Amino acid sequence: MKTRTRTLFLVLTGLLFLASAAYGEGIEVTIRYFNQSVYFPESDIDVKVTITNHSPDSYRFRLAEERAFSIGFDVHTLTNVALQASQQLVTRRLDAQPVYFREVVLEPGEELSFVENLQHYAAIEQPGMYVVTAHFYPELLPRAGAVRAAQRISSNRLALSIRPSPRTVDEAIQARLDHETGEILRRRPIPPDQVIAHTIEARMRDQWERFFLYHNLEEILRSSPTRERRFVQLSEADQRYEIQAYRRRLMEGTVDEDITAVPFRFDILRTTYDRRTATVVADLRFRADGFVEIRRYTYHLQKRDDVWEIVRYNVSIAGTE
Repeated sequence: MKTRTRTLFLVLTGLLFLASAAYGEGIEVTIRYFNQSVYFPESDIDVKVTITNHSPDSYRFRLAEERAFSIGFDVHTLTNVALQASQQLVTRRLDAQPVYFREVVLEPGEELSFVENLQHYAAIEQPGMYVVTAHFYPELLPRAGAVRAAQRISSNRLALSIRPSPRTVDEAIQARLDHETGEILRRRPIPPDQVIAHTIEARMRDQWERFFLYHNLEEILRSSPTRERRFVQLSEADQRYEIQAYRRRLMEGTVDEDITAVPFRFDILRTTYDRRTATVVADLRFRADGFVEIRRYTYHLQKRDDVWEIVRYNVSIAGTE
């Protein structure tokens, strides 16, 4: 009897070992910066997380609506000192509310991506160099005090450079990174029509930092009466967060899609301006199903510190080809 019991124990142990070894096999978790920029301690640091199924089988996992139960980030200094979790992360994970999730199935070769703000996970308060790693929890992260251990799949590592905070608002606005040249983008006092040409060409090339360089996102956000009413009720810190959130939604295409639509050609029709305000009208052409749609954009600009900023858009259909 003892021999049979011992044999059964060894068999079960072997099966558990094989299951553990195969766990996550062929599943890759990768991270990269989403719209990489120059980062300061107060900057949003958007990281794109991608889960890819390289295995020959379907891969099932749970994805929490509150992403903090599906993903975590380790941020270490170059001397391997781990940064503390952000207060926001601690609060989210200690919340007594149920954790809602959906079942996801990735077939072989499929992937799923989402974007998370690293500042919501780690307290990055000082300039310096850091190393970032993500950990994905396919069966969700257990709440504090749970008996079961959390299975996880770790990602590649990213180098993170945090610069000292800019001394002025203008320095923060100008600190944009050109990833083609590696240089800091700076706004220049160019005419309104050149501002618009620069902006459209940047969008056609999918260069987000160049695209946003001459946008006054606060003014554009507040051009909607509904958003304006909400915005003025926020604290100064929440207003800054709202502007950054609006920027992310524009990039994701979930708000004001006309602003970030990608044409294949454009023609500037006319430009009018005085000392402080300008209007530029342009026809942008978009490929549709079997035809070309022409949209007429009217860009409204204002001059601030000798630089023309886009503060409002109007869009209408000008015809088809």
